[in-house]
Amino acid sequence: MIWLLASRWEPGGLERVQYNLARALRTQGRAVRIVAGRHAGGPGDEGDVRCIAPAGAVQFLWRLPGYIRRHQPEVVMTTSNDVAVWLLACRRWAFPRTRVVVSQHLSISGPRLSAKGLRRMKLEAIRWTMRWAFRKADALVAVSAGVAKDMHDELGLQGCNIEVIYNPVVDGGEAAAPEVPKPIAWPFDLDDVPVIVFAGRLAPEKRLDLLLRAFTRVRAARPARLLVLGEGEMSAELRAGVEAAGIGSDCAMPGRVDDIAPWLKRSALLVLPSDYEGFGNVLVEAMQAGTQVVATDCPSGPAEILAGGVYGQLVPVGDAQALAAAILASLDRRFHVPVEALRRRAQEFSIARSRQAYERVLHAVLSREPVSLRELR
Repeated sequence: MIWLLASRWEPGGLERVQYNLARALRTQGRAVRIVAGRHAGGPGDEGDVRCIAPAGAVQFLWRLPGYIRRHQPEVVMTTSNDVAVWLLACRRWAFPRTRVVVSQHLSISGPRLSAKGLRRMKLEAIRWTMRWAFRKADALVAVSAGVAKDMHDELGLQGCNIEVIYNPVVDGGEAAAPEVPKPIAWPFDLDDVPVIVFAGRLAPEKRLDLLLRAFTRVRAARPARLLVLGEGEMSAELRAGVEAAGIGSDCAMPGRVDDIAPWLKRSALLVLPSDYEGFGNVLVEAMQAGTQVVATDCPSGPAEILAGGVYGQLVPVGDAQALAAAILASLDRRFHVPVEALRRRAQEFSIARSRQAYERVLHAVLSREPVSLRELR
């Protein structure tokens, strides 16, 4: 039995990755279970996820070692740093026969360096425990080469093998063909005015303030509209910024949507203005939809997905003027990637490709053989 762990099962990119991986491994005859703290509306049915801590993260950490000890899975795969450290510390006395695979989905340095006060102290403490604990893992996986380098640099893991496995984002084969968009309550008139879309958590590191400043510049130069899909702590601040800029008639915030593909297909451009990422699933989803993309050249993921700017423009982090210029270049087709090329590139981040790489890691871990994977590109 393989367990994929999640502190909380909520709607988000990490949960979609876990869900896709679980389904893919099951097609190969693997017994896979998703174990989470509490269910908060993530992908799949509640029966797909075993929730053991309805009271939250502290209860999850407390209950998890005993739960693993009782059920004895062959492998547990973590995605949260504090959970990984806790399990690696407990394993010797609680579940010594269970292998632990640490999967790193986000830059370590990005959140740490941007944090202040007590949160900065907490992240510094977790980093130091990670330096000790991660060397005890049976395998280390990073979702991009940038994240792998960050792990080496932040945790002093030189000499440790870190496998780079890109996220399982899109289906392969026939699924790459264009689909008929599903009916959606489109917030704008379906005219010739291009729509710029952002999709993701409305969190500080996503830099919605930067996007708003860039969009204000774009709108002053030509007609355009902005569509923001998602929810989060920056929602109220973004709405206030839209009102202060007087551009409410050209901005819409429908909130979180279950399926972003129909929205992407009707948008001219997706923008990802983050300060840091781990991978950037939405860039792959946009390319699969045939939608042009612009992203900040942040650590880590976007530059790898876009092949250094071949499949979409990369702009400096925090530069609203450069972001606006790139958006205008795309809308005016001065920079344009053929739809077929975007879709071919998206297929390099397929569920099947990721599943094959994880299968090789699992085989090596379970047979206790050394694993050697080439970076997936």
